[in-house]
Amino acid sequence: MPGLLQSVVVKAYWTFAILGILWAVFIGSLINPTIQRHALYAHKIQSPFWHNVSNPEEFGFAKGQVQPFWLDTLDGERLFCWHVLPLDVYLENEYELTTADTVGEVVEGLKGTVGEKLWRRDGESRAVVNFHGNAGDMAQGYRPSTYRSISGIPKTHLLTCDYRGYGLSTLTNPPHIPTESGLITDAISLLSYIQHDLAHPSTRTVLLGQSLGTAVTAASALYFTDPTSTALPDQVTQLAVQASTGKNFKGFTAIVLVAPFRTLPDLLKTYSIAGLFPILKPLQSYPRLANYLTSKIVDRWPTALRLQSLISSATSSSTKAHPVHISILHARNDQDITFRESEALFAPLQSALLAADEGVSATEERRSIHGGERVSRGAFAYRRVEDARGERVVELEVVRYGGHNEVVGWSQVGLVVRRAFGRRSVGVGLDVE
Repeated sequence: MPGLLQSVVVKAYWTFAILGILWAVFIGSLINPTIQRHALYAHKIQSPFWHNVSNPEEFGFAKGQVQPFWLDTLDGERLFCWHVLPLDVYLENEYELTTADTVGEVVEGLKGTVGEKLWRRDGESRAVVNFHGNAGDMAQGYRPSTYRSISGIPKTHLLTCDYRGYGLSTLTNPPHIPTESGLITDAISLLSYIQHDLAHPSTRTVLLGQSLGTAVTAASALYFTDPTSTALPDQVTQLAVQASTGKNFKGFTAIVLVAPFRTLPDLLKTYSIAGLFPILKPLQSYPRLANYLTSKIVDRWPTALRLQSLISSATSSSTKAHPVHISILHARNDQDITFRESEALFAPLQSALLAADEGVSATEERRSIHGGERVSRGAFAYRRVEDARGERVVELEVVRYGGHNEVVGWSQVGLVVRRAFGRRSVGVGLDVE
């Protein structure tokens, strides 16, 4: 028995030693910007060989409900995108959609398709623009469940694209790898296309982002509010597209962020891949080394700063003020990004609003450890801050279940979107529950 115990201990020792060495090599290699971006964006991790994004019926959609199309970005990339029709519109026009020439085809741009004509024909149509997280393509894993959930909201069209280098989208511009400015440019290109080419107003548009997509969402929303903001990368502010963007922009219906983070350096201190493989968490006892590694991060994604800039820009006296509504939602059992990130993201936004106006009110509900208190929104916690006129609103909802990826397709997110459209349709300041 002693010999057997010694053998087990020795094997365990060498197992952990080898794992530690592999982890150290991996962390050290992340100093290289190219390797770092490959690890961050994980755009090479795809599964096109077992599903075909050009055939949306494989993912539970009705024939002709989804129109795949190509979108040219402002800097010459080509993004592969989906336009998902709401079920009520599909049902009313099923024959026309199932017999259209473009059924089963990928088209150049959305204009002229049956779905686009139905969209523009209805003066009450709404749009949700979805920005997915890292790795895979837009049809990977639980992502189609988000689109199916949104399609159940009446008159609500959904558009989503793969970022450059993801799925079928191209990656021809230097440095031939996804970058922070590149992904933001992709988002701006899609939103500009919707507003200008498709003539759909931003006031009937909800931006929905999950994980990395929340950082993309926050940056693109800030761009349309203040295209020259110093919180944006120089490559983005130099685009100078749609010179009238900042002047005529009237705000989005809502900005919905599911499982967001403050900045990438802050996130990596607690982030675990699939909840199992920590990145910098083992270095918590060595802050100088952890700080050195985080200082080498090239794409920092400062979402907290950008949201604060968005709120201040939306109410700036130098531009025409417009409403801004930010909804943050996080699952308490998220093993990849802790819900504490969302709480830390919400806190400075609340403080900024409270300090800006005496008429700002704040509410907070939190479930006790025994579950005795009632929480009206979010099974675990709900916090909200808004000004007296309801034109600036930031809310945080922490639900108990859903994990990191699955939650974005759950009812709670669909309800946030429905409430946003309901609030805008009855007038600013009236929250429809």
